[in-house]
Amino acid sequence: RRDRDFPLRRKVAAFAGVALLLVATDWPMAAMGAGYLLSVQMARQVLVVLVVMPLLLYGCPPVVGRWLQAGERRRTFVRVVSTPLFCIIGANLILLSINTPMVSDRMIGSPLGSFALDGFWIVAGFLLWFPVQPPAPLTPRLVGPLAMVYLIVQSIAPLPTAWWMTWGDYPLFATFELAPRVFDGFGPLDDQHLGAAVMQVVGGLVIWSQIAVRFLHWMYQRQALDDAGIPEFDPTTVPGAVAATAVDSDDEVPAPAATASPTPSGS
Repeated sequence: RRDRDFPLRRKVAAFAGVALLLVATDWPMAAMGAGYLLSVQMARQVLVVLVVMPLLLYGCPPVVGRWLQAGERRRTFVRVVSTPLFCIIGANLILLSINTPMVSDRMIGSPLGSFALDGFWIVAGFLLWFPVQPPAPLTPRLVGPLAMVYLIVQSIAPLPTAWWMTWGDYPLFATFELAPRVFDGFGPLDDQHLGAAVMQVVGGLVIWSQIAVRFLHWMYQRQALDDAGIPEFDPTTVPGAVAATAVDSDDEVPAPAATASPTPSGS
């Protein structure tokens, strides 16, 4: 039986996410990034965190979303991992930690460490995108302008890491400094600067393309509502408990009961 919550576009997204994940974690990208070129390593990070994970979350089968809604502990987990502040801190703390030379050099130096690094990328991408793009049929915690503001913050947070990689006067990562040169005339410092550009420019373009698409989608929705004469839902116009229930369950908000006006007393 065909599941209406899992249309063809979601299946295509799931297939593309799995395919790109294999590209990022297998030869030749994984071999080049794990011991030769920092720029390739940063390209792998951008690919997994900013491209693969939103595709996989969007293309996740609905059975996963229903499973997450089935129990109280799972619903608590969803509430926690969809909290914007928690996700901003968690995702960027992971990325900042694994991009420091002390941690990165040690992890890349062993197969187990490289495998763990891929896992940290997946976790960071999951946290980054879950508030705005959870598996269907879960409702995103942030939509419209709030989702766009959240993604703007996520696009700014990695800038300090890219900054010290860009303006470093010497190679910061021993693994890539001592690695055999892949291209003549392309030294480790050039590689580091290119890696910072990939992280900052390419990663920023990926996130801002998402912001642009969401902005256009939101504008089209608002235009359609305005053309139909439907006002935007305002939770402040109904009792707090009813509004909270409506936001959580996507049910129709019942109108407040009309109160009879007092009958004027005879003079």
